Amino acid sequence: MASFYQLAQLCEALSQTSSRLQRVQSVADFLSALAPEEIEAAARFLAGQTRAQGDERRLKLSARAVWKVAAEMVGEIEPDQTLFADAADFGEAVEALMELRGAASGPALAVADVERAFEEIAAIEGRAARENKLAALRGLMARASPLEAKLLARIVVGEMRHKVGEGLIVEAIAKMIARPLAQVQRAFMLTGDVGRLAREARSGELRFDAVAIVSAWPRPLR
Repeated sequence: MASFYQLAQLCEALSQTSSRLQRVQSVADFLSALAPEEIEAAARFLAGQTRAQGDERRLKLSARAVWKVAAEMVGEIEPDQTLFADAADFGEAVEALMELRGAASGPALAVADVERAFEEIAAIEGRAARENKLAALRGLMARASPLEAKLLARIVVGEMRHKVGEGLIVEAIAKMIARPLAQVQRAFMLTGDVGRLAREARSGELRFDAVAIVSAWPRPLR
């Protein structure tokens, strides 16, 4: 089962890698080691997405909400603002705050655990939705190491800062299955979701015959 910590380590390495080719290779190597049932969420998280494209449900958690949960967990009602001043971004500030707490409690997080937690948070509605969402986020953060909390914060607010977008992930998927990039790019245009593309590619379900048909379809007459 894929470790969320390993994903966090990958993102750290990617942020320090200047070569695009090396970033593509690193992502391809990571994804190729995952099972089809876990690669979808991993690819989506790498792209900084919490939900599949087309899924209208959202977490509806702001950076303020994430910071509030982290501060409460370390007993800092008014955290030292130098944490922000010394951090390069919000994720680093959350990491520094969580380091005040020390080791994480509970079993190590898997990518699937984060996926389930995001699903739960997105599904919460009703009068006490905000409180219940914060409680669910708190349960997830309680099991996160400072590095994992950093990645969670970045995914939730959509600020990844690791120089990896959907285009690079599509390149990595093409490398993973040894297919021409143009072919995989056309498949991505059909699926519209990088997570689904990764899963179908990993499981061998990606329909390149359909891609070829669509790409060769005659243009409409004018």
